[in-house]
Amino acid sequence: MSRTYKLAIEAVGITKEQLGKIAIEQFGWEGETDSYKGRVYFDGEGRLYGGMDEEDAHIQIYKAIKAINSEALAETTWTNLEELPCESYGDVIE
Repeated sequence: MSRTYKLAIEAVGITKEQLGKIAIEQFGWEGETDSYKGRVYFDGEGRLYGGMDEEDAHIQIYKAIKAINSEALAETTWTNLEELPCESYGDVIE
């Protein structure tokens, strides 16, 4: 079973090109990288497969960032797009 997520990564100590290589090329996420005041960002979407959860995926991404620069700092934020809260209004149509 797979789940679709929105993934945001914020890191210090690597370039936006390096972050893009990790998120897009190495792990297959779709999205864009940017940088601002010494920080780099990735914002995108993708899927987790094979029973992998957010923490497992974070660890893999974190290790890839640390392999580039052991002093780098990184944070990932995960939003499960399949279980978002929702509200319905109006008539019940059967």
